[in-house]
Amino acid sequence: MKRIVIIGGGLSGLSAAYTLHKMGQEDISFDLYEKESHFNGKFETVKRDGFLIEKGPDSFLARKKAGVQLIDELGLSDELIANATGRSFIYNGSGLFPIPEGSVMGIPTDEAALAASKLISEAGKAYALQEKTRPYQPIQNDTSLGEFFEARFGKELVKGLIEPLLSGIYAGNIYNMSLRATFPQFEKVIEKSGSLMMGLQEPSQVNMQTTGTKNTVGAFRTLKNGLSELPNALVKALPSDSLHAGKEALKLERKGTGYSILFADGSREEADAVLIAATHDVVLKLLDADTAAPFENCPLSTLATISLAYESADVASLKEGTGYLVSRTRDYRTTACTWVHKKWPHMVPDGKMLLRGFIGKAGENWIETTSDQELIDMVLADYKEMMGLTETPLFAEVSRMPHAMPQYDVGHLERLATFKNNLATNYPRVHVAGMSYDGVGIPDCIRQARNAAKQMAEEVNKVD
Repeated sequence: MKRIVIIGGGLSGLSAAYTLHKMGQEDISFDLYEKESHFNGKFETVKRDGFLIEKGPDSFLARKKAGVQLIDELGLSDELIANATGRSFIYNGSGLFPIPEGSVMGIPTDEAALAASKLISEAGKAYALQEKTRPYQPIQNDTSLGEFFEARFGKELVKGLIEPLLSGIYAGNIYNMSLRATFPQFEKVIEKSGSLMMGLQEPSQVNMQTTGTKNTVGAFRTLKNGLSELPNALVKALPSDSLHAGKEALKLERKGTGYSILFADGSREEADAVLIAATHDVVLKLLDADTAAPFENCPLSTLATISLAYESADVASLKEGTGYLVSRTRDYRTTACTWVHKKWPHMVPDGKMLLRGFIGKAGENWIETTSDQELIDMVLADYKEMMGLTETPLFAEVSRMPHAMPQYDVGHLERLATFKNNLATNYPRVHVAGMSYDGVGIPDCIRQARNAAKQMAEEVNKVD
């Protein structure tokens, strides 16, 4: 009997375990070890006074099929809910302005809509509109998103429109984020069309959708009773004797043709193959320094969300839409706000209001030592300026995620390739899955984990 050990009991680890369980190979056993006392990873749904509050992820992209497929296998398809659509706005210090119609992830495609926008100056718009006639020279090496888009549209449009959207997804710095690791579609479309504005007029070419405009299709999905139902369903579908909570792995060592894992309680477990289903800080701890070296100086950003419930939606004069992003041209604490009662009305009692504010940018680890009340006060101060909101909330739910979001900085794909080569050489049949490697979204983590599980099952069958 061959044995696979999974380290990490969040979504990636549970997805891998579920895949192995479904494969049902009698000659392969598996065990999953999680350092916390629970297996829900970053997922946490709170039900309070009729409100449904997500303190972790609140949705996932439906166009990335791995998420929907897993939910279907778990029998949860009838629980899926699509987001209500509507405009999204950008707050730039002087007001909330709608994202121009036809924008694709913040990149403008509609000349008239951009010309009518008040997000940037007339000179900035004039320069950006020249993009479709601006010559394009193919780039030889990876570059930052900021540099790539600034060369096409100018700095003002990047800072005013593109950066709030793209930086927000990774809580990163657009001038550090890798073009090829985060949004390679943009390079492909300009190589084909010679212009982003022209090439992105048909979003299907790059499998993307218009973002935050009145024509936006409901691209996101959640579960009716909260996304915590996903890890909960995975746990229920797995044999309980294969799940081990409160077991922190400290070191992974080669032993003969297999591996020995040392745990914090002094115990050891043996395995023929291992999946490290965790961010790269865990890899740095478990593996030798040379193997993990490509990730040695890669940061993890700390994030926080603050959900504020209100007795009535009338206390804020909100525009018709679902929320806004904050321009980084000024030093605001919040980076975005979702009007949950408009985007996910099933989460909020009729007539009431729920706002979800986001805090956290690359390098802002001060969040870890700031009190809950201080975070709430920061958000309320921003809301007073941005939405004119002065009402006292019914309650607040604060969630902080220290060192949670990996940064796919320039050169990420090269670092990842080097690491995987190191891993194959020094730790055969050891794999990784999770946010640090090949996509940060829920479907990305599921895809990575399920693929790794299948590969490990094939590999262990070849071990003598």
